[in-house]
Amino acid sequence: LQQEEDEDLKIKEGCESDRAADTRDAIKASRAMDEHTEAIEVLVEKIAQLTKEIEAKEAQIVEIEAQLKEAAEDRKKENEEYVVAKKDDEDAAALIQEASKTLEEFYTANGLNLLQRKQAAPFESTAGEAPPPPPATWEGPNYGGAEGESNGIMSILALVKEDIEADIAKADSDEQEAQSSFEKEKGELEASITAAEATISQYEGEQAAEEKTVVDKTGERATETTALEGTMKQIESLKPGCDFLLINYEARVQKRQLDMDGLQKAKAILQGGRFD
Repeated sequence: LQQEEDEDLKIKEGCESDRAADTRDAIKASRAMDEHTEAIEVLVEKIAQLTKEIEAKEAQIVEIEAQLKEAAEDRKKENEEYVVAKKDDEDAAALIQEASKTLEEFYTANGLNLLQRKQAAPFESTAGEAPPPPPATWEGPNYGGAEGESNGIMSILALVKEDIEADIAKADSDEQEAQSSFEKEKGELEASITAAEATISQYEGEQAAEEKTVVDKTGERATETTALEGTMKQIESLKPGCDFLLINYEARVQKRQLDMDGLQKAKAILQGGRFD
């Protein structure tokens, strides 16, 4: 009976020790699972935020590309209009130059010096004197035309040609300025696209790293889940024997003590002892 009592005590202490150890392992695994779950939730939220940031940058690139396309189309249209207008002005200037040359040849052939001819002094009447004869008309053998009007026409043509050439020079200057402005705007927009693409690349790298961490944390949580399930099975497998012993241990000790006392008395009686 004493050996049986010692065995019960040993089993009881083993059950208590194993159950305490299993409980600690279960608590540890459960806490680890909770920590992994919280970490995964934080990572998933961060991944979602990165996704939004990437989408925002992609939308920004689409908008900038639309601005760049519109600016390029406007510049192309302006340049085409400039080329047409310049061609018209150059043709007009060339036409005036040709007309001036033709008139100059005509006046030269008729004995007119358009640039150096001296104008006749204005007529001043003197009492008793007859006025000078009238200017030559179509009846003259070498008709030279109205010299004053000829000079006026050539001057007007020269002024018109100068105005056209000034317009061409201004249009050239405006075109260069517009092209420079476009190139500056184009460079700024392209730089913005490059910066946005670099940011997207950075976000995608961070996102990939976070997704890998989620996978790792999920695997670790699965490992802890397996460990917890194993511990719970271990506790369940030991529960019948340990529960029976732990619940009935004190009663078994008392009953065994009574049995041992009875045996001691019986032994004493057999040896001639007496008990009042």
